[in-house]
Amino acid sequence: MGLDPVVRLWDAGAVPGRTGLYRVGGPARALSIGGAALSRFELGEDLAEVDDEIGVDIHPDADVPIPGGFLVGGEGALGHEGFFARLDQDRRPVWVVTLEDGNPIIAIEVTDRRARFTNNLGNTVTVDLDSPEFGP
Repeated sequence: MGLDPVVRLWDAGAVPGRTGLYRVGGPARALSIGGAALSRFELGEDLAEVDDEIGVDIHPDADVPIPGGFLVGGEGALGHEGFFARLDQDRRPVWVVTLEDGNPIIAIEVTDRRARFTNNLGNTVTVDLDSPEFGP
């Protein structure tokens, strides 16, 4: 078995090119943003075959240490793309969320076990870091 596709893309400075939650070693889920929450449903494809990718840059104000690792966010090359991710203590991905039309993530605020990711338009997404979807 080869390198996990999320790790392979991350090592190349990229994330999967389709809006979704991508867990290292786990299932991918498509996401739609409604209000301040993410709704989830199963993707019907093998993540190993995702060939569309977005090159990304981490925003300097969206790199926050948390117990056991980091939360990061940033933008894709086209300006309307955004992403946020949980990294382990070695800055390796645990999960990545790609937002094709979510705009760049420029700030992250952590309160207790919740993280709020804010894009350059002031829109926010809040996730529970203890939930099965967004936990370690």
